[in-house]
Amino acid sequence: MPKISYTVYRYCKKNGIRISVAFLYRPCYINAFMKSIWRYRGHVIMCEGTHQTTMQESHSAIYRMFSKFMVMYSYKRADLILANSYAIQTDLIENFKIKTPVRVIYNPVDLQFIKSNAAIQPAFVFEKNIFHFITVGNLRKEKNQLLLVQAFFTLKNLPCKLLIVGAGVMEEVLKQKVMDLGLMDKVIFLGFDKNPFQFVSRTDCFVLSSDVEGFPNVLIEALACGKPVISTDCSSGPRELLAPDSDLHHRAINNFEIGAYGILTPVKDVISLANAMKKMMDDEALRNSFAAKAAKRAEQFDVDEIKQYFHVAFTGL
Repeated sequence: MPKISYTVYRYCKKNGIRISVAFLYRPCYINAFMKSIWRYRGHVIMCEGTHQTTMQESHSAIYRMFSKFMVMYSYKRADLILANSYAIQTDLIENFKIKTPVRVIYNPVDLQFIKSNAAIQPAFVFEKNIFHFITVGNLRKEKNQLLLVQAFFTLKNLPCKLLIVGAGVMEEVLKQKVMDLGLMDKVIFLGFDKNPFQFVSRTDCFVLSSDVEGFPNVLIEALACGKPVISTDCSSGPRELLAPDSDLHHRAINNFEIGAYGILTPVKDVISLANAMKKMMDDEALRNSFAAKAAKRAEQFDVDEIKQYFHVAFTGL
């Protein structure tokens, strides 16, 4: 890593680059080494998109210790840290004792791209008089699509289906669970698709069941498609998106919570998620209310809106 950082340092020095921005772990380490070892005189910005404390909980004590050391070592050498949620900002300041300025800039989405792709007619045929739930994402353990399948099982006798768009290491586990629960005709695996918006825009409700997130762009994308959404109240992002005027340190417990732009449910709570899904099916007025506000909420995260915050951050150094 120090050798790579030297190569980057030489490139920046040769080309007069005065700001180096890192968006992932390795680039952050490279930026840190540029500052600490090679004495890079430009400014270093590091972007954090993961709630580190929650992410590290599932790892060994040795991993947590090393990861925390690297986070603190790297961010101590930054001139500015950009977090993509207030929960991440709080986590860095309170749990990692980061003294470097931490500013929140949300992830941008390209609304025009989403809308144009949503208009494409999919090959999948949506049945009439069937309520379609959908989830989109990498099929990984922390995304906890198993929770969603288990919650959907409680609705098995109702006129509804669940579409799962994505691929990943948990795919076979999920398919086996669907078979074990006898849901083969009710849960549809559509695989990875570079245009999930063609499906999302034609469903009735988007569901995110993650245990942890950085900032869930899929929720913004679902809102951009005008869809009501349900999400676990995980760290971090869903509460800031769906209930921005609530106490952002609060977490839903015991039952679902109706926010301004969607429903939040406790993490890893099958019953609460099932109740929220049933509520969304039964309450047409609530669905219509969410749908009416969805696109307007998504506009606040459009790339043309967010880019101005990056401009201010860069020019303020």
